[in-house]
This record gives sequence, C-alpha cells and structure tokens, in this order.
Amino acid sequence: MDITINEQKGRLVVTLSGDLDNMASSQAERSIAPVFERTDCDVVLDCTDMSYISSSGLRILLNVYKHTRANGHVSILKGLDDEVREVFELSGFLQLFKVDDM
Repeated sequence: MDITINEQKGRLVVTLSGDLDNMASSQAERSIAPVFERTDCDVVLDCTDMSYISSSGLRILLNVYKHTRANGHVSILKGLDDEVREVFELSGFLQLFKVDDM
C-alpha cells in the first residue's frame, strides 16, 4: 500500500495505491496521520489505484470521514473500481462519503 498526500485546488488529496488490508493498515494509519492535522479543507480519497480494502482499511477511512465531518468539511471517494465499490456498498460506508464517479 502506497499513500501520498497532496493539496490540490484547496482540497487534501490522499492517493491510495495497492491493497489496504490488515497487513498494510498500521503503516497506512501512520501515512494518513497528516490528514488529522488539517481542519480547513475537504479530503479527496483517490482510490483509482486501490485494488482491495479490508475492514481495517474501512476503519481508517471512517476515521478520516469522522474527522473531516467534525470540522465542517466533506470526504470524497474518487476512482472506485467495481470490487472496492461493492465493499463500500455492502458495509454501508458508501452512504457516508460523497462519491466522485469521474
């Protein structure tokens, strides 16, 4: 799992590449930590190159959602492939996030 964080057009863009599974979750939490230092912008979770997400990965993204919402902003999912989208749908998480299908 590779995670990069950049600011684009006033939003924080978190690019997730690879499998966000149980083995990658502790490193992913450390990599995403800078998001929790920001309270001033929306967060885009770019999942274009993410091929798998486990329940521990969902927990990490739920924490991003909670933080962003608590600060009056939104979390946006971008680039979900069919399999990853299905995990979000089955878990009910898809209803929490704004989804950018472009």
